[in-house]
This record gives sequence, C-alpha cells and structure tokens, in this order.
Amino acid sequence: MVLLSPSRTITETLTTLAASTAHQLEETWDEVGYSPEDRASQLSDLLVKFRDLCEHKIAEEKGVAETFRQTIAEAKEEIETTASALKMSIDPQILQEQPGMTLTDRLSSLESTLDELRSTAIAAKEDLKVCQDFLIESHEALGIEMEITWRDIDSDLTALRRDEFHRKKAEMKEELSTRTSAVIQLLRDCQHLHNDLRIDAGTSDSEIDRQIAGSLVRSKDGSFIMASKFKSEACTGISSCALEDLTKRVTELHGEKRRRKSHLQEMGAQIAVLWEKLRVPEEEQVAFTESVQGLGMDTIEKGENELKRLHALKSQMLDKLIEEARQNIFSLWEQINATPEQRRTFEPFYIRDRNSHNDDLLEKYEDYVATLESRLEQMKPILRIIERRELILKERAEYEELQKDPERLKQRGASMTHQLMEEEKMARRIKRDLPRLTELLTEKLHEWKENNDEDFQYHGEVYLAVMDRQEEQWNQYKAEEMHRKLKKKQEEKTFGENQFAKANPLPKQITKKSTSTLPLGDVAHKKMNVQSRVHEGSKEGQIAFHANLRPIAGRIGINR
Repeated sequence: MVLLSPSRTITETLTTLAASTAHQLEETWDEVGYSPEDRASQLSDLLVKFRDLCEHKIAEEKGVAETFRQTIAEAKEEIETTASALKMSIDPQILQEQPGMTLTDRLSSLESTLDELRSTAIAAKEDLKVCQDFLIESHEALGIEMEITWRDIDSDLTALRRDEFHRKKAEMKEELSTRTSAVIQLLRDCQHLHNDLRIDAGTSDSEIDRQIAGSLVRSKDGSFIMASKFKSEACTGISSCALEDLTKRVTELHGEKRRRKSHLQEMGAQIAVLWEKLRVPEEEQVAFTESVQGLGMDTIEKGENELKRLHALKSQMLDKLIEEARQNIFSLWEQINATPEQRRTFEPFYIRDRNSHNDDLLEKYEDYVATLESRLEQMKPILRIIERRELILKERAEYEELQKDPERLKQRGASMTHQLMEEEKMARRIKRDLPRLTELLTEKLHEWKENNDEDFQYHGEVYLAVMDRQEEQWNQYKAEEMHRKLKKKQEEKTFGENQFAKANPLPKQITKKSTSTLPLGDVAHKKMNVQSRVHEGSKEGQIAFHANLRPIAGRIGINR
C-alpha cells in the first residue's frame, strides 16, 4: 500500500472497508429490525461523517503544507536578516524557488544555510546581550535613561558593533566607579557628621538617615563598599537622585554642625565671661569642661543649664558686680585721661541707689567698660610714644644738670670711662630719638584728631599743646641759659679787674711810661694773683648756678 498512489490506495482500501461495513451493518440492522427509512438515515449520517473526516484530513494536510511554506518564508527572512546583521553575502539561488523541489527539500536546504548563520549570529548576539544587560542594569542603577541605540542587538552583529558595545560597557564601568566613589564619600561624610552630632541614624525618623546607616559594608580588605547599587529601605543606591539627596543631606548636616558649633561657641564665650566675672573656682570649670564632649544635643543642654546656673548666681552677686564695674570704669578713665566732661556723659555711673541695680544697669556698665577698653587699645600706641618721649625729656634735664657738675670729671679709671659712656648714650638718645618721636607723635596726634573729631589729651591736657609748651619752655630756658652765661662771663671779667685794681692801686701822678718800667718780676706776680682770683670767682658762679638748676628744670616743662 505504501508503494501505491494515494488515490488508488484510498479507493481500494475504502471499497473493501465499505463492503465490509455494509455487510456488517445489514446483519445488525436485520437483527435489530430497522426499517428501510431508518437504514437510509443511518447510512446518510455515516456518509456525512466520512465526508467530514475526509475534509478535515485534507484541511489538516493543507495546513501542514502551509506551515512548511510559512517556515520556508521565515527561514528566508531570517537568512536575509541574519546575513544583513552579520554583513555577509548569501548565494541568491538559495532563496529562489527551484522547480521540482518539495517543501521539505526546500526547507531542509534553507535550514542548512541558516544553521551556519545562526551559530555565528548566536555567538555575536550573546556577546551583545551580555553587554546590553550590563548597560541596562548600570543605567537603572545610575538613574539615567539609556539611549535607544543600545537597545538594538539584532540589526547589527558585526565585530565593529560588538566593539562599540564593549567600549560603552567600559565607559559605564568607569561612570559606575566614579559615581560609586562619590556616593561612598558622601555616605562617609554623612556618617562622620552623624557621629559628630551624636545622631543615631539607625533609629532616626528620617528615611535618608536610616538608608545612610545601612548603605555601606566592609569588604574583605577592610575598605567600604556599597551594600547595593539600587535603592531600598536600607540603602540609598547610587542613582542621580541618591547623589542629590546625599549632597543635600551633607549640606544640611554641615549647616546643623555649624549652627550647633556657633551656638556652643557663643555659650562657651558667655560661660567663660561669667566664670571669670563670678570667680568660679577652676576645679568647677575643669569638671564642667570635661563633662561635655562633641556636638550632641546633650552637650547643648548642659551648656544651657550651666548658663542658667551662672545667670542665677550673677543675680545674687549683682551689687558686687556693679561696684566692681564702677571701679573698673574709674580706672579706665584714669588710663585714657578722660576729662570731667567725658566722664559726665556716662550718666549711669552716677546712679547710687541700690534699688536701681539690675541686669540692665550691669549690662550698660559692661558695655561702657568694653567701649573704654576699646578706646584704651586705640590710645595705647600713642601713650607708649608719649611715655617714651617723656622719659627722654627727663633724661635731657638730667643731662643738662650733669653738664653743670664739674665734680663728675674728677673720677679716675673705669668709673670715669663709664660715666663718659653713659653721658654719650644720653646725648645720642636726646639728639636722635627725641626729634624722631616728636615728629611721629605729632603725626599720630593729628590722625587721632581727624579720626575721632577730638584732641588727644594726656593728664587732662591736649598733648599737642603740651608739646608746643615744652618746646617753647625749652627754647626759653636755652635763651636764659645763654644770657646767664654771658652775664656770668661779664661779672667774672669785672670781678677780676676790680680785684686787680684793689691789689695794685696806681699813684695818681704815675704815667703809663712809669708803669711800664716796673720790674718784670713784680708784674708777673701781680698777674698770677689776678688769675687766681678769677678762678675762685668762676667756682663761686658754678656753685650758684647748680643751686638754681632744679627750679629751672621745672620751668622747661620736664615731668619728674
């Protein structure tokens, strides 16, 4: 039967089957007693079913043929697509229909060609798929959109395309590494700030703080790595959103740290001032300092409690503190040479009623003390120059006095050398430093007046006027001294002549000629007596001058 044609095989087989079936049906129907009409109906149903079966079989086989044709078409399309993707050329005859070839033969021929292409394409596609999966995961982790070009791994399977994917993969690895490093650094910064601020991130109400606490784990080499590249309840991930959130959180924590640090510094400064003002024992200060650590809220609370305690203690010591402030103000007035008018401008100083003592009054005193101290700091450079200049003026008076004392030159040896060296130093300072200090001081005093709209006063006097008066007194003293020296020389000369005249009275009748005829010895003797008397008169003049030196020093403006 297999060797016969389908039509003959079916005809012969169906004829035999029909005869056998009809014979058996007739026997059965006879036994049952079917009528001719019943038998006709049964035969009609049997023929309809047979026809349906045949039609179904025909349709089924046509479907198989159609499936072959569809598979062949798909195989052709796959060959063309794959060859195009691999940039390979295919023999056109393979894709053309060959006369006399069955569908099976055509499909077998196409699959033979397709198998070779598929093996190459599958290897390329697997390579591209690995790269694509990495790119998809990396883009999702980084929170960025992947370009559409990297979503296609079918249209181009060439080595060039695979190289492009590998380069992109390497680029993404670098970006992942950079992003991961940046996120890890931000996480470490946040964790350090949590530690500084004493924030328990693991139990915090803030979701980002809880994620920060669980985002890092230790690797085998001890370095920190991300627990996951993706965001979860216990991890921030490395997305761009995570980067922004961490950057924002670091900024917030830094701001909180600065705020707390500033607050603690302000409290610390206030506490230090109150400790000093209230004379808190050093042991208490050390104990408190050692009890506060870090920038946690407990530290701030301790500082606030200490301030409250010190303010309460200050209220108890208010009268004493105000009195000390008054004494301090008076002392500063003296140091800055404040005039009575300047002192009267601070009216609270003259409030003596203890019932008026309060924190407000103490604050006014303290502010005024700060103002006076600031003024004193501004004045100190000028005061130092004034003091230096006054010392040199005093030294100038002492030098003048030394120059009038001939006894100092009677010393011998090292004492004489030391005395002369000291006088030389004094003279050098007077000649070199005094003009320089006077010029510098004049410039500074004019600057003071320009900047403060008032004259600089020293011991209740405008020091520019004091300097002018000192210079005028010194010039007057030098002029009087010069006049005194000239007068003294004239007196010594007159005294010598008088003494000579008394010792050698001339006869009224003696002429010049007779005088010149005196013996040479008598003339020389009389001349020596006159010189001796002149010398004694000079010593008497020096003694008289030194007796009057002290009141002269007062007249030339030297402050002793």
